[in-house]
Amino acid sequence: MEVFLGIAFVVGIVFYIGRECYLTYQTDQYGRLLNAKILSMRSTGSGDGGSTKVVYELAVDLDGVERIVKGSQTIDTFYSYQLEPGKELKIKYLDDKNILFQYRK
Repeated sequence: MEVFLGIAFVVGIVFYIGRECYLTYQTDQYGRLLNAKILSMRSTGSGDGGSTKVVYELAVDLDGVERIVKGSQTIDTFYSYQLEPGKELKIKYLDDKNILFQYRK
């Protein structure tokens, strides 16, 4: 029984990581490049490798209609100065749950 639970746990973790990688790939390849204005951005924690988990609220111009999109994402702390409320940025938008920030280098 313990072996079955261990295998199920490992398969679940591999499936979750694979799904996240697939959704990120889909967003990067097929997402629409849109302009967004940051309405709010709040840090909810940080990792050991210099990453920060943020919760955001964006106003996205989607086909001439402004939509409010909320979500969370892990970002590199190096780019956090570009993510202040009131600033505009480009995003790759697949749907409300799959958004990638496009940083200025």
